[in-house]
Amino acid sequence: MTAPIRRRRDGRYVLHIDPKARLVLADLARQLPPALEAQDPMVRRLFPPAYAADDQAGAERSYRALVDDALVNRHRRALEVLVATADADTLSAEEFADWLDAVGALRLVLGTRLDVVEDMDPPAPDDPRGAEYGLYEFLGELQHLMVEVLAAELPEEGRPEGAW
Repeated sequence: MTAPIRRRRDGRYVLHIDPKARLVLADLARQLPPALEAQDPMVRRLFPPAYAADDQAGAERSYRALVDDALVNRHRRALEVLVATADADTLSAEEFADWLDAVGALRLVLGTRLDVVEDMDPPAPDDPRGAEYGLYEFLGELQHLMVEVLAAELPEEGRPEGAW
């Protein structure tokens, strides 16, 4: 069986992803930028706070002024690359990194929408959130596969013992 994602010798990444799944990914990636621009509460996990304490609110505002535009631009670029290459059979290393960023962002936003927490049980089959949760799981699996491919490229030295 062929791996769904693999790196070729020339450095490009091969994607064996169902065409319908590619359409869904591209559609989701088209929907997210307006929420980024509006700083919709659904994107809050994409912009983690720099400071947890309320007494550092001024510092938090300064931090936000410095990094929010850069974060929005980074997420927007990754999403645009995913849309533009959704039908591609192979991706360059840069495009692959953008896909990984975009898939991670989509998963975080969907997880926020579903109010996913650690050790959460999946919704029941008759729960209206079931389809969205299935999409959340798909994004997690895709993200996992992408990270595994990148991890396989790491040199043996420096890896934590027993990690792979």
